[in-house]
Amino acid sequence: MEALETDRTAIWERVEKYLRVPPQIALEWNDSLSPARGWLIINSLKGGAAGGGTRMRAGLNRDEVTFLAKAMELKFALAGPPIGGAKSGIDFDPADPRKGEVLERWFRAIRTELSTRYGTAGDLNVSESEDVMPACRAIGIGHPQLGVLAGHFRLEGEALERRCDLMRSGLDMEVPPPYGLAGRPARVFSLVTGYSVAWSIQRLIERQDRKPAETRVLLQGFGAVGGAAALYLARAGFRIVGICDAEDALIEPAGMGPADIEQLLRDRDGNTLPGDERPGAADRRARFWDTPADAFVAAAASGMIDEDRLDLLERAGVKTIVSGANHPFWALHPGDTRVERMADERFAVIADVIAGCGTAHAFACQSASDVGLQPEAIFASIRRTVTDAMDESIRRGGSLDRGLLAGGLELALDRSSPAAE
Repeated sequence: MEALETDRTAIWERVEKYLRVPPQIALEWNDSLSPARGWLIINSLKGGAAGGGTRMRAGLNRDEVTFLAKAMELKFALAGPPIGGAKSGIDFDPADPRKGEVLERWFRAIRTELSTRYGTAGDLNVSESEDVMPACRAIGIGHPQLGVLAGHFRLEGEALERRCDLMRSGLDMEVPPPYGLAGRPARVFSLVTGYSVAWSIQRLIERQDRKPAETRVLLQGFGAVGGAAALYLARAGFRIVGICDAEDALIEPAGMGPADIEQLLRDRDGNTLPGDERPGAADRRARFWDTPADAFVAAAASGMIDEDRLDLLERAGVKTIVSGANHPFWALHPGDTRVERMADERFAVIADVIAGCGTAHAFACQSASDVGLQPEAIFASIRRTVTDAMDESIRRGGSLDRGLLAGGLELALDRSSPAAE
């Protein structure tokens, strides 16, 4: 056991060193028509390109975008394609009616990267279909992943146009049941990360010889990732005892089943629970953290889990934390892993680079194919990828209930290293 602890310490030192290395490219933008500021961080151009979504929130800063770019690089190392990690972020209130204009001006500012070596997608407060696709079309970019298709796959001319068409027909395809939701059309890219989140915990409890019906789940966040994760968890038989968003919470100690979650998703408007702003919301949000549960899914913004939240989750009986959000743990500065290490010593923590790899892997599947892939094939490939990564992170962590986060990060670092290439 002492040797195992020493190994984990070495892993965390390696993680911190990786996070402190400056990114290869950093572009900064100041909007002339609004207070918006933007950053494009490209951690590396491994394989000739880099990928990562675009997020928007008031108070976003360069450090956050840099960290997320590094996380994307590790995610691609596990899920493919073998490219560098990147992220674009805008410090601006997404509720502002100028959101679409700001996003279009930002994409126009980085158009050269978008057309040659950087591929983007939706992220926090930015929808793939409602925000990213229209803004790209407005500046003459055929698909948000054009830069990766050109820079990594070396496509050009008619071949590039055909692959962009395939990306639209594959990843933008509406998903019917059983993966989709009757009465509320959803596309592949809006479901796959929630699916990888749900499958990661399903694989873990299989390895722990537990059953979904015995597992009570608290879920933080009800946007694209959290909503889809709730859907697939409920369908797998997990008991969802609480859902919390930025405004309100729903608590059901007996557990919400598939029909309950499906109705919430049909009634949802945007990224929040239906019926927000009801009286008593603050009290319900406080009670959410006291609700007895076995697992917690962090599917909200980055940095939401601090030491106090870990204490609350432990008192509620939580044994497993699923990192559905990119880096859900609070950090004082880039390279600060204190809260992550604390969580890894007290819980079975599924790494974000595994749990949240659905979109990256779906893109890897479709971008490498000359034919349009059916949703069933993409979901099946995600299952295989997540299963393999979970099994290896458990092996490296040396336990089913501790050290999984260190094991998953070590696996990603190994696969992203120059030696692995």
